[in-house]
Amino acid sequence: MAGRLTMWGAGQILRTYFSKTSEPPPNFYLALIKDLAPTPYVSGSELDEPGLDTGYARAELPNDAASWTAEEGTLHITGNAVEVTFITAQADWGNINYWALCNADAGGYCVAVGNMEEPNYVSTGDQVVLGTDELTIELGPFFTDEDF
Repeated sequence: MAGRLTMWGAGQILRTYFSKTSEPPPNFYLALIKDLAPTPYVSGSELDEPGLDTGYARAELPNDAASWTAEEGTLHITGNAVEVTFITAQADWGNINYWALCNADAGGYCVAVGNMEEPNYVSTGDQVVLGTDELTIELGPFFTDEDF
């Protein structure tokens, strides 16, 4: 489930790293998205998530070194180092095609968005669990072979 930064996510990294006018969030919240693909400009309130009446809620993922990977040689890619577990569906959530990593448990901003490797239909009683490194976020590519 590879994803890329949104425009807001890229702006947050620049403001955090260069001017220190922004702080990284202590937690992220993973949203499951049904049919409408998220764009690089989407906000957390515009996502096509399952309805709250279905028992759906975003899954919390701490923003710390224990929760994210940074492998030698692939420093432009990070992935979840821990399982991400959603609550049990109280009603059908439908087909899940996309995901968004947000800065809030509802609404907020999207830091990164991506496609599910395979769409997953979530029925009543199902619990979505993403294993380690199933969620990856990539920066770049920054340079091509022609640049050197």
